[in-house]
Formats: sequence, structure tokens, C-alpha cells
Amino acid sequence: MNETVLLIPSYQPNEETLAFLKVLTNAITVPIVVVDDGSGEHSRSLFEEMETYGITVLSYAENKGKGYALKQGMRYIVAHYPEASWLVTADSDGQHTLPDIQQMIATYLPISGELLLGVRQFYFQQTPLRSWLGNRLTTLIYYVSTGLWLSDTQTGLRKFACHDVPELLEISGDRFEYEMNQLLVLPTKGYHFSTLPITTVYEEKNQGSHFQLIRDSYLVYRPLLTFLVASLSSSLIDVTLFFLLSLVLGESSGALLFATTLARVLSGLYNYQMNRTMVFHSQTSIRHSFWKYGVLFIAQLLLSWLGVSWFARLLPSVFISKIIVDSCLFVASFVIQRRMVFAN
Repeated sequence: MNETVLLIPSYQPNEETLAFLKVLTNAITVPIVVVDDGSGEHSRSLFEEMETYGITVLSYAENKGKGYALKQGMRYIVAHYPEASWLVTADSDGQHTLPDIQQMIATYLPISGELLLGVRQFYFQQTPLRSWLGNRLTTLIYYVSTGLWLSDTQTGLRKFACHDVPELLEISGDRFEYEMNQLLVLPTKGYHFSTLPITTVYEEKNQGSHFQLIRDSYLVYRPLLTFLVASLSSSLIDVTLFFLLSLVLGESSGALLFATTLARVLSGLYNYQMNRTMVFHSQTSIRHSFWKYGVLFIAQLLLSWLGVSWFARLLPSVFISKIIVDSCLFVASFVIQRRMVFAN
């Protein structure tokens, strides 16, 4: 009985991919399922060759993305390998070595509630600049978002229990963001992460990667970018309302205080709703999260005032002080809202 199945999504493979899969099938005894993610007619012969090695190939016409391919493979494995207990995913672009895949298959994992990650070490001198910057930035953002430090958040070499597939299928994302979303969602459901050190491989400076820098970076970093847009639009509403109210009410101290307060409250309500529904997609009730947001909102006002007042004594410009303080508060606010205010 095969307790583990190996799942490999593939888009436009080459002869090197074929050669590696041939070696892989001779070295391991577990079933291998390859998902052809709409590679096109020119790749058909390569996938047909894979089938002669005993590999199961799933194909569809249109390129849907890595996340979609992984989900299709998971559904197939759960349906056709009911005796399997674990599922290992690996990339087809040469980044995972045979010994690492074998070690991942052999490593014990609980039957549910844990994800095993094959993590690489990224040394600046040995890693293509694009990959080094992307991994360092993603690791930092992930730590800010979750409080968990993972040296490699973009690894495709993973192992989890087949029992957990239904929950994995519920996680959003059809492209490269899907694997990041796994790391964001699973801790909130009580999953534990384990890591297994693996070899860092970048063939031809990672030219085989199908990661689209602008599109896929946006998908991976979307939560933070959406939070930034919500904050900036709230500030714009605040300033616009203050300006309009001051025109109507005049510029006396009482009128300015009323205009400032009303504009800040209305922009704060807008920001709360944006963050609750668009940024963090919170499933908690308004009653549960609103008072927390209110406390954070007031604390930010006080800390911004105190921080700018203190930095203004050290720096020549109040504007520079404001940028430093509010940038720090922006990051802190994102962390607190994700982990406490809107945590599902």
C-alpha cells in the first residue's frame, strides 16, 4: 500500500524536466501525479512520454495557474488514492533535488493538522538578485502579518495529510499566491508548521521560473497593498471632509475642532469597514471587532501626536517627523489589526 502520493504541477516542461522525472520514477516507489497546467500542443509529446514512465498526467487546455493545478491534483488524489495518508508537492523546474524529495517522503508527519515545509537558505552571493529580494521581502511581510518566522515562504516542496485536503481546497488563490495563502490561513485554523532543510538550487539563474514579477508579486503582497490603499483613501477622505467643513463652518477654533473631529470619525468608520471586508476578510461580528478598532484608533491618534512632538525636537522638519512616526504606526496597525482586531 502506498501511503504517500507525489504531486507535481507543470507548465511547459522541457527535456531537463523529462530527464529528472525519469530518474525520479526509478528512485521512488510512490505514485506520481503530474498536472499539465494548460501547456499547449507543443508540450503534448513530453507529457505522453511521462505517462510511459508510469506517471499519471492530468491535463486541461487553458493555463490556470499553479494554485489551480495543485487543487486539481489534490482532488484527483483524494478520489483515486483513498488509501493514501500523505501528499507531497514538488516543483517541476529543477529546484528540488532527488534526495530532498526522498527525504520529504520519508519524514513522518501527523495524520492531520501539520504542514511540513522544505526550506532553503538564501545566501546573497549564491542567489539570483530577483529571487533573493523576493524571498527576503516576503519573509519579512509574513513575519509582520503572522508573527511566525519562516526562512522560506515560497517553497513548493511541502507535505501534508490527505485528511486535510478539504481545508486546503477552501483556501483562495489560483496562481502563485495560493501557497502563500496556505501559510496565512492554516495557522488561524490551529495548524503547526515543521521545516526540513533542503538544497537551494537555481538552474540558469532561475530562468525556468514562470513567476510573473508584477502580476504574481501583486497577488502575493495583496493584503498589505490593499491595507495601504485603504489607509491612503481614508486619509484623503479625512482631508477632504475637513476642508469642506471648514469652508462651511468657518475657521474659528470651535469650528476647526468640530471639523477635525467629524472628518476623523467619518474617515475612521470608512477605514474600519474597508479593513474588515476588503483587507482582512474578517468573519468576526462587528460587535466583536468594532470596540477593538476604536481603542486602536484612539491610541494611534495619541501616539502620532506624542511621537511627532518628540521627534520634532530632534529633527529639523515636522514633516519628516510625521513620516517617520506614521510609517511605524502603519506597520504596527497592520500587525495589530490582522492578529487581534480582525483575526478570524
